[in-house]
Amino acid sequence: MQFIGIYCSASDEQKAIFESEAIKLGEWMGLNGKTLVNGGSNQGLMEVFSKAVKRTGGHCIGVIPENFSNRGWHSNHTDEKVIVKDLSERKEVIKKRSDVLIAFPGGIGTMDEFFDAWSSFSLGFHDKKIILVNIDGFYSALIEQLTVFRKEKFIHDFLPSPLVIVDSAEDCIRQLEKLDA
Repeated sequence: MQFIGIYCSASDEQKAIFESEAIKLGEWMGLNGKTLVNGGSNQGLMEVFSKAVKRTGGHCIGVIPENFSNRGWHSNHTDEKVIVKDLSERKEVIKKRSDVLIAFPGGIGTMDEFFDAWSSFSLGFHDKKIILVNIDGFYSALIEQLTVFRKEKFIHDFLPSPLVIVDSAEDCIRQLEKLDA
């Protein structure tokens, strides 16, 4: 497990705990020679991850739509910038280039990426684990809704689940270490 895809916020206005947890995970990745695959933005948690991974010796791949890059929204902390035409292609490239996918706190784009990864798994397009990082209860309401989906048979118990839910960067790291063993 070398390539870690991370979906997360591109907003610069988030709780400090989200940033500190991103730094913990990013530093672990760098120190362990992992490669970050993310949306390539110079904003929000995307930039926090890129800086932490690079600062500690890791490799960063930023997958960014051309019109975002043209506006200067690309991180200068990536080793490889992959220019794509749109957000749909970005999702596909991140899934393809990653060995595991992680959803950190984020907004609509992060949810789109998370559900795309999960539905793609359910339909047999990939077999990667997806880790949902529920820092400070950020995803608790979503987790409750997922329970309703399962209860109402919209998530089928007979299908394998790619989803692992953790509450912190430390728990996420433990899961990554298990996958790496």
